[in-house]
Parts: sequence; structure tokens; C-alpha cells
Amino acid sequence: MKLKKLTATLSALLLIFALCTQTAFAADVKATKDKTAAWLQNPENTQFDYTETAFADSLIDWTVFTLARDFRDIPKEYPAYIGAAVQNSFDTLYPSDLARILLSVTACGLDAKSIGGHDLIEALAGVDYSAQIFLSSLTFPLLAMDFKADFSFEDATRAEIVEMILACQQPDGGWSYCSEDLYGYGIYTDPDSTAMALQALAPYAENEAVSAAADRAFAYLQAQQGETGAVLSFGAPSGESTAQVILALCAWGKNPETADFTVNGNTLVDGLCAFVTENGGALNYADVEDPLTTYQVMQALEAVERFGNGKATVFTYDERPTEDISDIPDIPVPETTASTHSDEPTAVSIPKTGGTPFAGGAVLLTCGAAAVL
Repeated sequence: MKLKKLTATLSALLLIFALCTQTAFAADVKATKDKTAAWLQNPENTQFDYTETAFADSLIDWTVFTLARDFRDIPKEYPAYIGAAVQNSFDTLYPSDLARILLSVTACGLDAKSIGGHDLIEALAGVDYSAQIFLSSLTFPLLAMDFKADFSFEDATRAEIVEMILACQQPDGGWSYCSEDLYGYGIYTDPDSTAMALQALAPYAENEAVSAAADRAFAYLQAQQGETGAVLSFGAPSGESTAQVILALCAWGKNPETADFTVNGNTLVDGLCAFVTENGGALNYADVEDPLTTYQVMQALEAVERFGNGKATVFTYDERPTEDISDIPDIPVPETTASTHSDEPTAVSIPKTGGTPFAGGAVLLTCGAAAVL
């Protein structure tokens, strides 16, 4: 009888310990995410110039998207800024640009059919995806198309993009940022491109070909994790790469803290949080706080928190709570003459995450990461 009581007591204590550990972890993730959000909301840190509207700045768009997905206040200048930027540069926007802006303005509660006098949904639907060679021109548009349920994109267009992404997977299970060797460095895989492909493919997990590709890709990513828990990019721990892998795991409903992604007792989340300073900024390859790394780290922390709470993923739209809605001013249409979107196949940009593909960049990455450690 005493043994039974002792066993029951121990079981209860273990359960309480487990619950306390989970609560403490959740608090750590939230506290770290709060710091990154505060850093991104401080103009002195980001140094964004909202008067430069000749082009759409990807750092501004992704930062605003990240803040909006956590239902944080966005910069009051953004609605007018993005309207003017789209108006002034519409003909030069790549598919990845269109997708990024569509995600950002939708997350903010703006009307994607009327940004700078243009319908971003129509524009993205009109891209010739068979002509694209950069992975970002496929993954970002697919993420955007699946972001909100009432977006009017054709299933055939989605299916075409999925098939093209699958066709680009390399023998080692990873993806490259480009399907052609444009610069003479060969076609090589990297964790960022691979994780982004997985994020875009997540809604199609029931497709056997997609599921099989994901198994190979996650095995590839698992092999890229280093001893600190962070993912290695060009041999050095990278906060950006770690963030993208966490986003991919959460998109697939996988816990980023499982044993499969734990090295020397360090999880991916441990590795990610190590890049966040006391100020709240995240350190890049040069050991410097910057918006590019910080917004990606915050996105990943938001994904972890959403995963733990059973909420929609970062790239699945959900309504901002009514009490958190901030007044968003109307977007003034600039006086610049609106241009017509070309029907010709659109070129795409190389995604700005992870490290540079060049050898010199690899050295910088390695040295910077060593300084971080």
C-alpha cells in the first residue's frame, strides 16, 4: 500500500515538474519574442526610410508582416509607403516581390486588390511560372496563394508550382536557390532554400510525392544542425537558417524540440535564442544586430508559440483580435501615372536569407559565427 502511494506521489511530482518546465519554456520563448518585437518596432534600430518609394524594400515588408502576424502595432507610415512603392515600381516587381507584398498587406488588414492602384492577386496569378528559375519565384508565390482561404487563385496554378518545386529537389534531399548555374559555382543545396520549399509545400502534405520529398528534405536539414543546436550555413551557425528550419517544422506540424533536432542536449530553439542579444536584436553572420536576421528569428519564435498553442501557422491567415486592431489610415494614391503590368514572363530575385553563395561570403559567415560563439 505504501509503495502504491509512493508511486502515485512520484508520478504526480513528475507531472507537475513537466508542466512547470513547459510553462517556463513557453515564457522564455515569449519573453525572447517580445524583445525582438520591441527591437523591430524601434526606428533607431531598423533605420527604415519610408520616404524612399522608388522600390519596395523587402526588409520593411517582411518586418511589417512579422509584426502583424504577432498582432503587434505596425509602423504608421507603412500603408502610405507601400501604396506609393507599388505605384512607382509595379512594372519592375518580381514574382517574389508581389508575393511578399501580398502577404504583408493582407496580414496588416489592407486590401490586396487595391495597393497603389493595382490588384496584387491578379498580378500574381498572371505570372508565367514555367519560366522561373529561382526558387523564391515559386515558394513565395505559393505561400502567398495559400495564405488566405478566399484568395482567388486557380488550383491548376498551385499544382503547377508544386510540381516545379518538386522537380527542383536535389539528390541529397535539399533545394538550391536557383535551378541553373548562373554564376559558375554549381548548383548546390542550402538549408534556407530547403526550409522555404518545405514551408510552401506544407499545405500539400497529403500528396504522396510531396510527403516523400519532405521526408528526404527533413533528413537533409537534420544533418545540417550543429552542436549549439543552430543550423549551419557554409559551416557556421546561422540564426537565419535556424529560423527557417523551425518555420518549416512548425508548418508541417512537427515539434522543433524533438530528439531528431537536438544535438548535445541543444534544441533548434536553444540555438535560435542564442542569437538574440539583451537589446532584442538578432546577430547576423558579422556579429551585428540587423533587421534581416531579427525578423526571421521573431517569425520562428512566433511559429513555435503558435505550434505550442495549437494555432494557425505563421503562413496561414487568422483574424487579428478585435481589441488589438489599430487604426490603419487609407493608402493615398500617388500622383505618379499608374503603369500597366506586363504579361511577359517576370524575372525573379535571389532570396535575401542565409549566407551569400560566394566563397568570400562563406569566410565572413564562418568568422562572424565564431565571434558569436
